[in-house]
Amino acid sequence: MGLLLSILVISLVVLVHEYGHYVLMRRNGVKVIEFTIGFGPTLFERQLKSGTMFRIKPILLGGYARPVTEDGAEGNIEAASAWAKFKIYMAGMFFNCCAAFVVFTGLFYSTHRAPAMFVEYAHLLHAPPALMPLAAAFVGSFGMWLATPVIVVWLIAQGVQQFFGGMAGPIGIIGMGGQVAAQSHDASSLLMNMLMFFGLINIGLAGFNLLPIFPLDGGRVFDLLLEKLSGGHAKRVCGIYRIASTALFIGFIVLVIASDVLKAFLAMGR
Repeated sequence: MGLLLSILVISLVVLVHEYGHYVLMRRNGVKVIEFTIGFGPTLFERQLKSGTMFRIKPILLGGYARPVTEDGAEGNIEAASAWAKFKIYMAGMFFNCCAAFVVFTGLFYSTHRAPAMFVEYAHLLHAPPALMPLAAAFVGSFGMWLATPVIVVWLIAQGVQQFFGGMAGPIGIIGMGGQVAAQSHDASSLLMNMLMFFGLINIGLAGFNLLPIFPLDGGRVFDLLLEKLSGGHAKRVCGIYRIASTALFIGFIVLVIASDVLKAFLAMGR
């Protein structure tokens, strides 16, 4: 039950993220061919009024909004302005932060409690007591999102073992969701705990995507910046950055998943 709820939460977070990309693509004249949640064979599909094919697949650990990329095609994302692309790339993360902010605000006002770290930094905003839950929600969503690259650099500086020890991949995240559900004593606490988990995973996904590593959203934004700064050498510079960055990304993902598997085996051996 806990694992199913965890997968459901992760799927909703991905849906929020990809919906952000979808909305901003549509608003900036980019045609979206496919909006898919999950991977594997198609379980359900329906063509939306916009012409986009919406699909649901069984492995609910990801998703994507696929725009038109063919040269000369109507609604081609490559023909969009740099500003339009910037908004599109940032939209998924922004939607995740908005979802987390709404959930955190409701939780903090209803329970009169918030994580100590959120409260500590919320005091820096000098909000009146009545607005402290709102300030804590803002810090916990948008503040943590923007601070993620700094936090990652700090964790790396602590050492590779501590960095990967503090990281969690898909297996670790699903396991955490299962633990959160297992520690809930009744339906009310289960709802509150899973909402908190939903908010935190939204921030985790948004923060991870902010890293300037291609093909993450932050990497695509950094690619736009490189293109502007490189002038006549833009194609070569951006090409080198994409290849090197993608290789780094693949290596990072492999190490995180390996760390997840190792932690799972160690936990089973206890």
